Amino acid sequence: MANQEARRDAVEEVMTAVMSGQIGTIARHFYPGAVVSQRSNAALSSEPWFERMEGEFQLRGETETRAFIEELLKRSSYLTFELRGVICEGDEAASRCDWSRRDENSGALVTGTTMYWFAFTGDDRIRSLETLGAIHSVIPMKRAQNDA
Repeated sequence: MANQEARRDAVEEVMTAVMSGQIGTIARHFYPGAVVSQRSNAALSSEPWFERMEGEFQLRGETETRAFIEELLKRSSYLTFELRGVICEGDEAASRCDWSRRDENSGALVTGTTMYWFAFTGDDRIRSLETLGAIHSVIPMKRAQNDA
C-alpha cells in the first residue's frame, strides 16, 4: 500500500527546493533511472533567459540526480513563488506553482505558472516528473532616459 502522506511530503519538498533554489536532500526521493520531462511556452518570449533545460532526461542514481538539479537551479531563481496545492492519488501526484522572476540581462519581470505531474514507484520514490511551464507576462524594466 502506498504511503500517500510520504508522497505528498516528497512532492512539497521537491517543489519547494526547486523554487527556492535550496536543493537540500531531495535527490533521495528519485528512483534510479527516474525520467524528468520539462516543457514550456518560453519560445513565445524573446527574453534571453530562456536557456533552460527542456526535453526528457533520465537520471541514473542519486549523484546524477543531484547534478541535474544543481544545474537546473543555476538556470532559475525566483523572486516569489506560491505552491497552489498537491493532489495525490494512487501512484500519481500533481501540483501547480505560480512564480515571478527577474531577467538578469534585461531586468524584465516575468510571471508564470508551472504544473508538475509526479509518478511514484511502489516504495514511494519518484519514477517520473513532468513539468509544463507557462509564462503569463513579461514586463520590461523602465530605463532612465539619458536625453540631453
